[in-house]
Amino acid sequence: MQELVTHAANDAKSSAGDKHETGRAMMQQAQEQLGMQLQEAEMKRASLARIQTLPTTESIGEGSLVMTNENTLLLAAPLGKIHFEEKDVFVISMQSPLAQALKGKKNGDTIIFQQKHINILSVQ
Repeated sequence: MQELVTHAANDAKSSAGDKHETGRAMMQQAQEQLGMQLQEAEMKRASLARIQTLPTTESIGEGSLVMTNENTLLLAAPLGKIHFEEKDVFVISMQSPLAQALKGKKNGDTIIFQQKHINILSVQ
């Protein structure tokens, strides 16, 4: 992003006219896209940092590691599937429909999500 800003600041208008304006517009668009990606990454980082300070509870909430008969979930930030210690873990946000369905549930509870019975095996 810094490279785009520096390039735009140093770019003098050439005799190419329209090509120059098109190039500047494309650099501006690239800056905006990078800015949005940076903002999204910062929000995810903040979500992950916040769960380190949350107390452990028996019921499912933000920061919970949930093992079900379907898969293993970490309720933190929308990062998707990661491979950790020989296992696939789905890292999802609390705003996701599945996390909302699990919120407040405990070991041994069962929910129905997308016409599937999901048994909660453990909550950490």
